[in-house]
Amino acid sequence: MSKKPNPEAIKEQMLSHLEEKYGEEFVPISLSLSDWAYSYDRLQAYPKQGSEQDHFEVWGTKMEDGSYRISDGYFGILIRPQYEAALSGIVRGTYDEFKLYVEFGEGVLPDRLNKSTPVEQIYSQDENFSSDTVIFVKQSLVQDQNIEAGLRQIAGKMREQQMVGFVRLYVVVDEKYDSIGSGPQNLSALQDEGYFVGDYKSVMVTPDMTIRQNGEEVVADG
Repeated sequence: MSKKPNPEAIKEQMLSHLEEKYGEEFVPISLSLSDWAYSYDRLQAYPKQGSEQDHFEVWGTKMEDGSYRISDGYFGILIRPQYEAALSGIVRGTYDEFKLYVEFGEGVLPDRLNKSTPVEQIYSQDENFSSDTVIFVKQSLVQDQNIEAGLRQIAGKMREQQMVGFVRLYVVVDEKYDSIGSGPQNLSALQDEGYFVGDYKSVMVTPDMTIRQNGEEVVADG
């Protein structure tokens, strides 16, 4: 008969792993043990020096050899400011004024990524890492421009810097632009409140470094 898992011991093992990897302390939020739906234990945590808004997932998996493998998504919290700065530098080549934010989704990231990993060393063809970027621009600044061509130009620069991910651009009614804050936004609520002009436009840089738009592979502009 297999030994019943000890939730407190699992939690402490995960927290110790995080502290050793990142050199800081973390606060646990909730722990869910593996079950029929998930083959791994799942901890929600956030950095002690941060806030609960900076929460991320930690996964613990019992391997066939009896070892316990721990992976986490904290790197996405750490790298976000640098990643947004790098993307802002790219977008600035296409639009003079804009706002943007980046998210990396739920789940865990490759274990080699840590505090010392710069943006330019994130990409690896054999690993799962992608970004989700939202850009806001004023209607008056782009009303005579080809938005999709601008996005292809941005995607081309992303590919040059080996930055993978999905980019959405929302054209914002001028009078509402200043009231959009920094960081992730409730896009559905903004849509309902009449912030946006039409639907968003998008482009994607895939893990194999192709550029796709409207379901087709495209050539980068510029």
